[in-house]
Amino acid sequence: MPKKYPGRMTLTQWRRTPFRLKHRLVGLAINNHLGFWRDCKDARCRRAPPCQDYRCFWRRFAALPSLDDQLRVREKLEPWWKLLWIGSTRGSEGMSLY
Repeated sequence: MPKKYPGRMTLTQWRRTPFRLKHRLVGLAINNHLGFWRDCKDARCRRAPPCQDYRCFWRRFAALPSLDDQLRVREKLEPWWKLLWIGSTRGSEGMSLY
């Protein structure tokens, strides 16, 4: 079975993963995908190329200057955020879907 989900998980493993852990794994995957570890303020991230702080992306996203910038990033990363919905009763914002 192909392992195409963050943390080298299968679909079954991903669906059984708690939302908080999914949020962490998706944040790490986005950091590594965009290469945020290269210019991170945290020295620990710069030393270890796979980013160690999953909140790094969420902090950068919240600090974007305009709504247009945030929307551009959201469109670019839409497939990553959809991973949070798989097997979860919460959406990508952590709010309940039902």
